[in-house]
Parts: sequence; C-alpha cells; structure tokens
Amino acid sequence: VQARHQLVFALRSSSLASLAMWNLCLCGVAVFPLTVALWVFTIIFAAEMSRNVFVGYVRAKSDDARVPQVMLSNETLDQQHSHFRSGPTEQRFPPSFMNTSSASDLGIDFAIVGFPKTGTTELMRNLQLHSRIGMLGADLEGVPHEDHLFREMGKWLNPAPYFDRVDAMQQRSVERAGHRLSAIGIKDPDIIRNEDAMRRVASIRDIKLIVGVREPMANFQSFYNFRRKQLATGAGMFKNPVQAKVVCPPAYNHSGQWPPTWRDVVNGCKWVGLDRERLLFADIIRRDVLPLVPPSRVLVVSLEGLAAKPRETYQLIFDFLGIHAFFQEEVWRTMVSKPPKNSGAHRRSFVSMCDEGHREEHNTLACFLHQNFHAKSTLELYTALSHGFVQSIETASCGRNYMVDTLQCGLS
Repeated sequence: VQARHQLVFALRSSSLASLAMWNLCLCGVAVFPLTVALWVFTIIFAAEMSRNVFVGYVRAKSDDARVPQVMLSNETLDQQHSHFRSGPTEQRFPPSFMNTSSASDLGIDFAIVGFPKTGTTELMRNLQLHSRIGMLGADLEGVPHEDHLFREMGKWLNPAPYFDRVDAMQQRSVERAGHRLSAIGIKDPDIIRNEDAMRRVASIRDIKLIVGVREPMANFQSFYNFRRKQLATGAGMFKNPVQAKVVCPPAYNHSGQWPPTWRDVVNGCKWVGLDRERLLFADIIRRDVLPLVPPSRVLVVSLEGLAAKPRETYQLIFDFLGIHAFFQEEVWRTMVSKPPKNSGAHRRSFVSMCDEGHREEHNTLACFLHQNFHAKSTLELYTALSHGFVQSIETASCGRNYMVDTLQCGLS
C-alpha cells in the first residue's frame, strides 16, 4: 500500500512539474487565456496534493498515538532485525514492546498456556460464560476461539487491530451487561512449547498463567487421534496439502508409512507436535515456566479434576483470577452437564491403546514414562501449583492384563 501511494505521489509530482513548464512556455508565446487557465489548474492540483500529504501525516500520527512508544537501543534493534524481517514498509511488532508494557497496557490479565489436549478449549468456553471474564479471540457472537497472538507477534505488520479487539470486548460488555470485564484472557496451549512465545507472555507484568495437565498416556493417544482426524478432514494445518516431516531416533526402524503409525510415534518419532518427550509436563513447567513467572501466578488444572469436580475446579480458577462474582445456577448446570471435551474418546478414534493389537505400543510408552516420569516430584509440583487441589495422579489403565512390571522396562 505504501509503495502504491509513493508511486501515485511521484506521478502527481511529475505532472505538476510538467504543468509548470508548459505555463512558462506559454508565457513566452503570450497565449494569455490558456496560460491563466493552466496556472489556475496547476494551483488547484498543487493544493490537492498538499491536502493529501497533510491528511496522510495526521492519520499516521493518530495511529502511532494508539500504540505505546518504545525506545529501542541499537543492540535491541539489531536483535530484532536478526529474528524478524524489518524494512521501511514493514512496521513490525517488536519483541521489546512486551518488556516495557504492563498487563493493563495490553489488556490481558491471564493466559491459558498449555498443554494441548488437556481440556483447555472447554475451559476457555466455560470461562467465557462468566459475565466478568472475556476471552480474546471471541467472535462477534461471543464464541471464543484460540488466539495465537504471542506466537505470531513477530509476523504482525501493525498491532493496532489487537488493541481494537480489546477495546471492542470491553465496549460489548458495557452494552450487554452494564459493566466492564474484570479479566481478559487468551488461550493458546502451544505457548508453553514455544520458547519465544513463553518469554513474551511472561514479560507482561502481573500476568497469571493457567496450565492444563492430564494423565500422559491418555494425552498422547488423544493428540495422535486429533492429528489423524485433522489429516483425514483437511482441517487445521492440513487445510493445504502438506506432508509434514517425520523425525525418528536413529536406532529406530521407521515403518516408512505416512502419516506415521501409532507404533512410530510411541517409539520416539516426532510429527506435527507429537513428541513423547513433551509428556513430561512437570519437567517442562519447571524448566520453561517457573524461571519466568513466580509460582504464585501459576495455576495447574488437571483434566481429571475438571471432569470429576467441575464446580470446585472452576471456583479455584475464579479465586486465582480474583473474580468473586459467582455463576448463575443455570450457567453452572450448563457447565457441569457434560464432561470436558477431551475426557472421553474421540468420536472417530484411529487408535485405542487398550486394543489387544496395540499391547506392545502400550508397554513401550508405559516403560518410557516409568523411566522418565518421576511421580513423587510431579505430584509435589502439581499439589503446590494447584493450591493443594491436585492430590493424586490418575494413571491410564487398560485392565490387570496390561499392568507393566518395571522389570520389563529394564528397571530394578
């Protein structure tokens, strides 16, 4: 758009210069009426150009005033240039913007940052039912959607539309309920698995983080079925034909199939976010969250808790967010009438780890977790970050015949 405006300006400038030259030539010929007419037209043309330039300047200053100004050092600019494209026609959203802004500047009070397939979508939708809570990404009808603000921040050309959305949410709340929202949140369960996004959201002063967790084996099965369903229906990242790369451990003999089989991913193959190493939720929280955000501003919510004790779990969340207004009874009934979306099997399941044909894969995944999943320290972390609400870790069970002896895993 800027290039087009510059081209138009150049054409108009050259036209103005041409008119002025013709005027000078006609003065020498002494064609008085035509000279006067051309001079009048030239003056009007120049005045119109000046008005357009002035209006453009005023609009640019108005847009700049909407965004908090950030003083960037040369070092910061060099770092920004190395991570994000920059240029005279691309005013991008600098990462340092997040380092100098408070939660009130951005309008975000909390973020649901993880983990995928732990009931975060249902959590987001139910929180949106509260008259004092708004979820960024909600459409005009108030239906909330996942928002990738912090992961896509480096791609943005102009942050102004984001501020417009926050303002619009508050305005709708005033029009519909007669009050402003007390808390605005954002949901993107992949933030916790993206280092840059995690640092951006953590740099907001006083931000509160909600982390969803789940029994790891059931989570891995759900995530695999979800990706297979997306592939089969052409949804999500598979809207355009794409053959995502599969990366397997060197010692593993990959099946050669695409998409990868359940056996492939259980044995360590990585595919579109599926990675068994990412089942170690507690380790990831310790490594990637707690160094950035103090424990007092992190809340762990388990999918099993949302399914078994929804009222108590949501009340815990309200207390954490400082929201003291309660749901109306009919809203509570709507929330607790159905379990979280991911607490059961997918309508179209490609894999069930409890099938007899997948006994070997079940044992392989169970052994991996036995070797890497430290139940005691994990429970201690969950208990501390859930304010004592998570007091046990549910283990996916396929019956007594599927119990894995640690001796089978090479453990003493």
